[in-house]
Amino acid sequence: MAALIGLLIVLAMAMKWLVEFQVDAAQERRSLEALAREAEARCFALASQRATQACRAAHAARGNPAK
Repeated sequence: MAALIGLLIVLAMAMKWLVEFQVDAAQERRSLEALAREAEARCFALASQRATQACRAAHAARGNPAK
C-alpha cells in the first residue's frame, strides 16, 4: 500500500513538472511569434516591394536555420 501511495506521489510530481514545462514552452513560443510579427510589420513598412521582399527573406532565413 505504501508503494502505491509513493508511486501516486511520484506520478503527481511528474504531471506537475510536465504541465509547467508545457506552459513555459507555450509562453516562449508566443514570445518568439510576437517578435516575428513585429519584424514582419517593420518589413511591410518599407517603401518598395523589393525592399519588403528582401527584408522578409532575411527574417525567414534567420528564423529557419535548417532551410
